[in-house]
Amino acid sequence: MATRDSDDEPEPEGAPPSAHSLHQVRAAQLRARATRWAIGKSAFGTVFLIGALAYALGPDRHLPSSRLWMALLVVLSTFNVGLGLRTFSRVRRRARRFWPVATVLWGLLATGLLRILLAR
Repeated sequence: MATRDSDDEPEPEGAPPSAHSLHQVRAAQLRARATRWAIGKSAFGTVFLIGALAYALGPDRHLPSSRLWMALLVVLSTFNVGLGLRTFSRVRRRARRFWPVATVLWGLLATGLLRILLAR
């Protein structure tokens, strides 16, 4: 005699949802929330990098205070991008060991870009 699996058949209308489906819905909601948070952090990282580039292209770029602000903005940019990448890797459950490498690469490329802009 064949047994029927409760996941294969739809629930009758008016029946309370199973606990398993509620856990899946809650997990999906939490993943969506974490993804939105990661997108926001990545956007902040990009905005901070644009701010550092704006200082690098400004008229007073060689002043010590401008260099301090550029350094601070690059650090904030790298930190926020790192938080976003870490959250993306945890939500997707993939490439968990690569987010630190990608974060360091982001910081090095941002620093290199600023050095190129300051050298001109």
